[in-house]
Amino acid sequence: MGNHLGKIRYIKKFGSSTPILVPSFSSKGFPHVKGLHDYLNQNLTDASLVSTYDLHYGYLLGDQIYESDILFVDSGGYERIREHDVADIYGDLHFPREWNEKLYEQEVSKLKKITDIVLVNFDYWESFPLDVQVNRAQGLFEKYPEFASDFLCKPISNEEALINIEDIIMKIKLFAPFDILGFTEKELGHSVLERANNIFRIRNTLSNAGLDTPIHVFGCLDPLTVTLFFLCGADIFDGLSWLRFSFKNGVPSYLNHYSISNGLWQRHEGEVKVIGFSENLYELVQLKNRLTKFSQSSNWDDLGIPENDLNQLMLILTQLGVQKSSE
Repeated sequence: MGNHLGKIRYIKKFGSSTPILVPSFSSKGFPHVKGLHDYLNQNLTDASLVSTYDLHYGYLLGDQIYESDILFVDSGGYERIREHDVADIYGDLHFPREWNEKLYEQEVSKLKKITDIVLVNFDYWESFPLDVQVNRAQGLFEKYPEFASDFLCKPISNEEALINIEDIIMKIKLFAPFDILGFTEKELGHSVLERANNIFRIRNTLSNAGLDTPIHVFGCLDPLTVTLFFLCGADIFDGLSWLRFSFKNGVPSYLNHYSISNGLWQRHEGEVKVIGFSENLYELVQLKNRLTKFSQSSNWDDLGIPENDLNQLMLILTQLGVQKSSE
């Protein structure tokens, strides 16, 4: 089967190649995120993501965030919202503090060009038509030309939970000025198939318009889902799941399961977590290497996926191909 869209693309501002897997840090669900970041930042070689919200309120220190080759700086929209994701297995209460565009820009203005920085546009409470979103983001990015622009596309109405895929496809050339085009995973669709199909359609439309812009899926770092979305044309993935689960052999498992299966059941829970986080970073590097190798070979064995999982990916891609040919 050859109709996958997984390939190496580039962030044109820096020439950095994809795929890029981005371990994220956030105070939401992880109130002691500073300690985690301090301990793990030496292992963040390729990429990492921090939030301007956390920088503003001191959950992370601004002079200690530049360890990775690429630093993604998010707008704080995730931390601003009280509700937890369904994927958040921890019960820490989150009480967001004041957050607005002025505070966001205060933190952006403090960033130092020590490493390659990718800036995500501000995520407003309100919804706006697509052209308004684009114009506002362009105005912001023009203030910080030294950073790569990562445009986070949002639903166009407060009554809609998902992006308007037809509107995006019809206005695809609006995204030409941006280095990266981003979507949150949950706003791409209500099912894995719908999300994969929308990524597949956006990538095909970008290609037909002569744009090779990398697609960034926010909130997606599960290894199998990353692989699927990569095959559908996405390129950059970030998320907090590497702090919530163990990615042993690419399969997420809960802390207790990881502790028992790896013979760590006598260790303190905090120590087990740190060991698991470090191994997760290694797993993400290995996943990136497999995706890169596959993009050059199209040899499905290079993905290193168990047979049943690979069969399911094939079924999804076949379904997407049927949908594409029937449009």
